[in-house]
Amino acid sequence: MNKNLFELDSLFKSNKFDEVVLKTKKLIKKGEIIAPYFNLLGISLDNLGKIYEAEKNFRDAIKKNPNEISYYSNLSKILIKQNKLAEAEEFLNKALEIKPNDTFSLFEFGKLKTAQKDYFKALEFYQNVYKLEKQFPNALFMIGKTYVEISQDNKDVKYKDLALENLSECSKLFPENSDADFLLSELFDYSKEKKHQKIMLNKYAKIKYYDIRKKAVLLFAIAKSFEDQKKYDQASDFLKIANNEINSTVNQNIILNYSRRFANIKLLFDKIINIKSYNDNKLYDKKIIFIVGMPRSGTTLLHQLLASAKNTIGIGESAIIPSFFENSIFNKEFLTKISKNEKLNKNYLIEISQKLGLDFDKLIELDKNVIIDKNPSNFFWIGFLKLLFPNAKIIIINRNIKDICLSIYKNIFGVKEMDWSYSQDNIIAYVKIYNQVIKYWKKKYGNFIYELDYEKLINNKIEETKKLFSFCDLQWSEEIFDFYKTGKTIKTASVYQVKKPIYNSSVNINKNYSKHLNFLKDLDN
Repeated sequence: MNKNLFELDSLFKSNKFDEVVLKTKKLIKKGEIIAPYFNLLGISLDNLGKIYEAEKNFRDAIKKNPNEISYYSNLSKILIKQNKLAEAEEFLNKALEIKPNDTFSLFEFGKLKTAQKDYFKALEFYQNVYKLEKQFPNALFMIGKTYVEISQDNKDVKYKDLALENLSECSKLFPENSDADFLLSELFDYSKEKKHQKIMLNKYAKIKYYDIRKKAVLLFAIAKSFEDQKKYDQASDFLKIANNEINSTVNQNIILNYSRRFANIKLLFDKIINIKSYNDNKLYDKKIIFIVGMPRSGTTLLHQLLASAKNTIGIGESAIIPSFFENSIFNKEFLTKISKNEKLNKNYLIEISQKLGLDFDKLIELDKNVIIDKNPSNFFWIGFLKLLFPNAKIIIINRNIKDICLSIYKNIFGVKEMDWSYSQDNIIAYVKIYNQVIKYWKKKYGNFIYELDYEKLINNKIEETKKLFSFCDLQWSEEIFDFYKTGKTIKTASVYQVKKPIYNSSVNINKNYSKHLNFLKDLDN
């Protein structure tokens, strides 16, 4: 390993992605175009949330060296994240033409098939990877996880047993793979299962985790095991340690950044943007329902109900809207982009069509089909959604704020947007910003917004959904309550979210923790 590569590898393993980006760009500019530099640059950009720049990096790398197979698998990984599945499949096929048994390409093919919900095909790819290379990272774990997906869709206990078998084997053979323990913790009821809890506690005592995230994942799983046993004091202790571990690695200015974001948005809509002055004649008249709210407030449940109605297309948790505005709101050309609103309106629909595997024109032709887009953080952009999609509807779901915040604190998330969730102080601060933003948009565009109460939905689901569907101009039927049987699972910010019917066991769950987590009391203020 040359000196530069050794230094870059050390920086990358230390999560110093900004430094990796700067150094690799300089080396590439000098003409040093070896594969590890492009790979480290692209993966670091992805870790920094600069996914489009990461995509461009790998496309440029392929042009420079079309026979370097690692570029194809890494580009495909980026494309899959953006739900550009057809294009990802093209690049993966090219990779396998170069090297048919390339484990990285086969593994990404498994992820692609998972994204397409072709779980049995995904299983074949993961099993092939494991057969070729027993030590391949996450191969055995993904076999177990895929069996979980299949068991939820098929309601066949044999697949759950296979999931437990493979995940347990993964936990045993790869003790630092705490994702396996976390998923096992979602499947086990520890009031009955004690063995796995002992295994996890033993790992925590003996294994020195170099990856903070892996350590935290194990701690979250242990906390869940004690909650099942109603040992809330011990559950709270492990939750605090887990959250503190991850919080030590995140941007500590994240709440300040959100405050600035809202200040800029408010300035734009108070002083500059007047929606009535914008011409929407050229906008595509597509009906869209945007579901927003606090994370863990019931947005996923709401998506499943609406997506189960006739003539709706549920796209899950789309990052298209936030990815545009987050990168643009401080840009000097922002207002110019907004004034040309036809472009964003069309680009959104193009990305949705790619995600659904439809031609753009075909999506536009489906006049009766309503798109259901769920992303809690879109509450920041309600005014822009009104501007760009005049016929859209915004649904906000409200829930007991203490239950929301406890659920947030009990979960590990897979996106930087949720980095505030690992600090009790940040959770409280985020709630305050959320309330300010919602109050602001309701004052401006109240007729555009429908608010639904989670607890009322749980306790009186028929009446509440009928009113909701009436507002959305959707056809209601009792079949929507069978959403958990339909296979319409969606990806959320939570690492894992097992599909379940409507249940009320999480209502007022904060009371079990009120003596142990002080920030829950502070939410009264």
